[in-house]
Amino acid sequence: MTEIIIKLDEKAILEAIDKKLDEIASNIFASSQEIIVEKGIIDEGTLLKSGNINREYLQKTIIYTAPYSDSIEFGRLPGSMPPVEMIKKWVIRKGISSDEKEVSRIAWAICQDIKTYGLDPRPFLSPAVEMELIKIRAK
Repeated sequence: MTEIIIKLDEKAILEAIDKKLDEIASNIFASSQEIIVEKGIIDEGTLLKSGNINREYLQKTIIYTAPYSDSIEFGRLPGSMPPVEMIKKWVIRKGISSDEKEVSRIAWAICQDIKTYGLDPRPFLSPAVEMELIKIRAK
C-alpha cells in the first residue's frame, strides 16, 4: 500500500489570507483616495486626510472619519439641513463673499436648498471596492 497524508498548515494559510487582505485593503484605500482627487471632492482636504485602514488580524476596515463622508458617499436625503456654520466657512473659502451678512444669507440659502432637494451621492469608496473585486475575479 502507498499513501500520502496531506495536512493543512492552518497557521500558514491564515497568515497568507491576512497578508492578502492587507493587500486588498491597501488597493481599495489607494483607489478611494484617487477617486476623491479625480472627482474633485476636495475643499480643505479633510475627507482625504481622514481616511485610514484599521488593520486587525484577518479583518481590515477602511474608514473615513470626516463628519460628512457618508453624505458624500451616499448622498443626503431631503428633509434635514446641514450645519450652517460649515457652509458659511465654505462660502468664505471659495471667495463667494466675505461680507458677514451676505455670507450668512448665502449659506442659509444653500442649506435650505440641501434641505429641500438633498444631495446627490458622489461615491468614492464603493467604486474602489468594485474595481478591486473586478481585478480579483479576473485572476
